[in-house]
Amino acid sequence: MTAGQSETPTAASGNGAGRPVVSSEEESTVAEDLVAIREQTREILELVRSLVSLLLPKDSGDGPKLEDLIAALVAQQRDMLIAIRQIQADLLVLLERSGGNGDKPSDGLGRTNGSAPA
Repeated sequence: MTAGQSETPTAASGNGAGRPVVSSEEESTVAEDLVAIREQTREILELVRSLVSLLLPKDSGDGPKLEDLIAALVAQQRDMLIAIRQIQADLLVLLERSGGNGDKPSDGLGRTNGSAPA
């Protein structure tokens, strides 16, 4: 046998020359697999179409655009991060003044987030 040949039996007659011989059980399994793949492909295509329709700008004025929603969420997240940093700085100052064993800020000067020295 040469390097490109296999030991799978092949059909030797008519149009099937060179094709592997496949049992009916294997054919049914392959057919079921193809049906499952076709269904999954249809579902994925439907999801991609839905996603593309969400991302494309809408001409109608029935609701906010996706860009506006994302901008609002980004602004809200920024405001939340600023508030969390301020709360963290206030808690560290309270711990330092109460004589607690709070962690020192990373700048090593006793100041939190650029606040003035006490």
